Amino acid sequence: MSTAMTLLQTAGAAAAAVPVGQVLRTATGLALLGGVAMFFRPLLVGIGRAAVLTVRPRLPKTHLAKRS
Repeated sequence: MSTAMTLLQTAGAAAAAVPVGQVLRTATGLALLGGVAMFFRPLLVGIGRAAVLTVRPRLPKTHLAKRS
């Protein structure tokens, strides 16, 4: 029983050391960042595809026809 009480007291002390305001601010920031990323997801995917095509362009149809 004393081991369980010690663990509970230690966990309570560790939880009390975390500032609640900073946790709320971080959670709010992450939620806003996730919401913005979900809202602009099509735009971000398009930018990513354009970046990939810039680095590794597609082969023209004539080259693809010669391959097969």
